[in-house]
This record gives sequence, structure tokens and C-alpha cells, in this order.
Amino acid sequence: MNILEVQKKYNTQLKCLKLLEKLRWGKVVKCPYCASKETSRQKTDKTRHSCKNCKRSFSVLVDTIFEDTRLPLPKWFALITLMLNSKSGISAKELQRNIGGSYKTSYYAAMRVRIGMLIQNTKLNGMIEMDESYFGGKARKTGKHTDNIPDLASITNKRGRGTNKVSVAGMVQRKGMVKTKLIEKLTKRNLLFMLKTYAKKDNSILITDGFRSYKELEKYIDRLEINHSKSFSKGIVHVNTIEGFWSYVKNGIRGSFKAISKKYLPLYLIEYEWKFNHRNYRGDEFEKFLKNALKQDKELEYWKAKSGQKVKEIAYN
Repeated sequence: MNILEVQKKYNTQLKCLKLLEKLRWGKVVKCPYCASKETSRQKTDKTRHSCKNCKRSFSVLVDTIFEDTRLPLPKWFALITLMLNSKSGISAKELQRNIGGSYKTSYYAAMRVRIGMLIQNTKLNGMIEMDESYFGGKARKTGKHTDNIPDLASITNKRGRGTNKVSVAGMVQRKGMVKTKLIEKLTKRNLLFMLKTYAKKDNSILITDGFRSYKELEKYIDRLEINHSKSFSKGIVHVNTIEGFWSYVKNGIRGSFKAISKKYLPLYLIEYEWKFNHRNYRGDEFEKFLKNALKQDKELEYWKAKSGQKVKEIAYN
């Protein structure tokens, strides 16, 4: 659905609320506080309901990413559409220019939308590629360009493994979904924990490169290895799919955001995961996003997260 269709179809607060109620509850309204179905719509305020069991009033926005928002829902819907249709990403400043208001409002809303893109209980199966990537600024010679370097981590001349950039591990199912995780140390224990969390062991084959931490994963799952010193693919044995995803993410960050902080990197990765996972989706992605977003709680109480650990808790449950 494009921006003109959304603005025409959901141009009032009431129309937006009716859509959210339909996607969240269907025909039977359910109290978010006590789960009772004994509810009634308030006569004085048509946007709210009253629970006969716990005697509390509520709207469809309670316990969702939209809770306590002062931004009108038509603007929320426009912002969501812009983010979904911008396949390489869109900055908060660009959102501000399109929907108006302050930069802080656009930034905060965009972060909540990224939380709404989080797909719970991801389980990959079948042919699974696993690889790691490193996020940070371009390596420069020591003693040069020391002022105002936008980066995710400190700059070193070394690339790849051994650098002090931010390390991110990723897994992708062939013709399926992708899942990433920011991991400070790419040890066999951390990689195995990620594998057990996001992949099914039965009827699955793991494909990796020759990184030594992957070798220990053979004790848990069948594994094939591609030796990059000899070739980048050998029949079905390659990690080109996950490497293509890394290229997609880095080009998107470079083009749309220029630089992002290590603190918020997991939330940006969630956005790129959603867009990659829905690259071939032919249904109404706008409504699918809303249905998924209504399952997510309002995680950020302020426009900035208190710590990087809080962001990780949101992204990785």
C-alpha cells in the first residue's frame, strides 16, 4: 500500500482505531489488563472501552508500541508506510520532512516501528547459512583523520576478524528468513547459543566458512564448510546468501543513515531483517506489520534508550 492510499483510507483517528481493533481483537474485544471479554464501548468516548470485570477503561493502543503516544494515528500510519516502502531505510530527518513535527518525535516513532518489526520465535530450518560481519567506519591510516569520525566502534587499520569493530553474527535459511545478533565475542559457546535459539536441529544442515568457532557446532548439527581460500562456492556449499544480506544492510546504512551508533544497531538490524524477510511478500505488508506490531509492548519509555543493554533485551528477548 502506498502513501496516497494510506492517507486516503485512514485519514482520521477513528478510522485508524477501527482498523487496529479489527486486527487485534476481531469481533470480540478483550481487556488487556485481565483478559476478560465482558467489555463495553464507552458512550462518552467512542475510542475507549470499559471492562466489567476489573472496572478499568482502555483503548486498543494499550500494551502496544502506540501506547501513550501524542502523535495522531494518521501520522503514525504515514510514517509506517514510508518506512516499509523505503527498502534501503529512511532517516528520522527525512521522516520529519514528510510528516512534520519535531525531529525527536520522528526519531522516537521510527524506533518504536522497528520494535514492531520484531518477529518473535524465529525458527530457521533446512539449508541454513551462518556467517559473521563487522560494522564500523572505513579503516584509515594511523595518525590521520582523527577528528569527528562517525563510527560504530574505534577505528583500526585491520579488516575482518581481529578488528575492534562491532561483530554481528547472522543466519539465513535458503529461500527463507534471516536472523542476526550482535555478539561481542564470537566464541563457539555464543554461536552455539544463537544456533539453538533461532534454528531447528532436525532436518537441517548448517553451511559456514572455515572460521574455527564454527567447527565445534558439528557436535550439535550437521555442517558443511566452504574454504574461501580455494573458492567462494562449490555446488550448494556457499554462504553467498548471508553475505548478500550483509551487503544489503551496509549499503542501506551508508546511503540512508551515513552512520549509526553501536547502541542502536540491533534495532536497525531488525528493520533490515523485516525487509529482507518480506522481499517476496505479495500480500498487504502494511496490515501484516500492524498485526505484528500490536503484539509488541511499548518498550522505550523515553525517546532514547537508557543503555545498550536495554536495546539488546528488546531485540533478543
